[in-house]
Amino acid sequence: MKGKPVTAPPRAPAANRKEDSYCIPVLAKALDILDCFDPGGGVMTLAEVVRRSGASNTTAYRILQTLASRGYLERSGTEYRINRLRRRPVLGFANCSRHIALAVDIQGSVEAAAHAVGVDLLILDNDRNADTAIKNAQTMVEHKVDIAIEFQLYEQVAPVISDIFSRAGIPLISLINPIYGTQYFGVDNYRAGLSAGLAMGEYARRHWKTPPDTVVLLESPRAGRMVQSRLVGGLRGIEDRLGPLHDATVEHLDGGGEREPSKSAVTKFFKGRQRGRTIIMAINDESALGAADVTKRLRTNGEIAIVGFGGSAEIVDVIQEQAHPCIGTVSFNAERYGPALIAYALPSVRHHSRNPVCYVPHQYLDQDTLASRAGNHRRLKARATPKRSNL
Repeated sequence: MKGKPVTAPPRAPAANRKEDSYCIPVLAKALDILDCFDPGGGVMTLAEVVRRSGASNTTAYRILQTLASRGYLERSGTEYRINRLRRRPVLGFANCSRHIALAVDIQGSVEAAAHAVGVDLLILDNDRNADTAIKNAQTMVEHKVDIAIEFQLYEQVAPVISDIFSRAGIPLISLINPIYGTQYFGVDNYRAGLSAGLAMGEYARRHWKTPPDTVVLLESPRAGRMVQSRLVGGLRGIEDRLGPLHDATVEHLDGGGEREPSKSAVTKFFKGRQRGRTIIMAINDESALGAADVTKRLRTNGEIAIVGFGGSAEIVDVIQEQAHPCIGTVSFNAERYGPALIAYALPSVRHHSRNPVCYVPHQYLDQDTLASRAGNHRRLKARATPKRSNL
């Protein structure tokens, strides 16, 4: 949905306004004073209002106080500004990519939540491109959004994007990939990785009876250290269950967080080398599925286990297949982000402080948890279905 900048209606010069016998002078004066304010959020003092409106000090002060008490203006000391919640707030949302399942799920949830509470959205697509992300940030500033939500992949442009919004006085929330100095909404990446590592360690102990011969960390260095902490947590979880791993056991591959580059990296890694029991921990579901495309053809007889992050519908489906190398994912519950994200964002529009970090729940999913979830759903459905009478 394309958003439009919110602008004030054009104000006719006082000398050109047609007098009307039904006009209420004090109301007209109050509207003149409201017209003095920049709808983009600029502040004004009493003296500036008097100069612009032509009202006397006493009249201007009384009208300003009345408008502030009724919520049309906000007052901070001797300065006043338009209360932007007297119109529909505009949230700018630069999403990661329309080709990433996690981003698509989040966007759908945000759109539904914004519609439910009467918030306008300006949605842009960063298209997994650093330059595009910068341009989209500039577009949101030009449209004078009330708050910006940024989901982008590249650590090197994060300070640039943060500075664009900071100079414009627009609050910024970073989503999934934290940007230093902004509010953050998303999973605790390290804790999400730890839950995956613990599960993979249990899998190796239960199915292989021994530690893995190799742990492959399928990374995306360009995403930055905070996202990479998923894999730090994953390695820590594996060692918690199986004991310390030798440095030679751990391999680092750069899959870029994308399916095709991950396929290439994993293909190159396995080419001409003796396999063995291998855990592949991928930075996201896209990389995990790319690794699976390769390993499915190797006929490894259960000697490769892959885990991803995100909980996309595609990876949930393949986890439930028998003998598929993808055995788990950490779900970010993206389809439920919208209401909580909108609720987290709106206080910033009102200039109220919020906790700078809002962690959302994550859940490790494998065949057992998915089967349990399906069973619970069937039981709830059965309880809700009225029994037929034999009468």
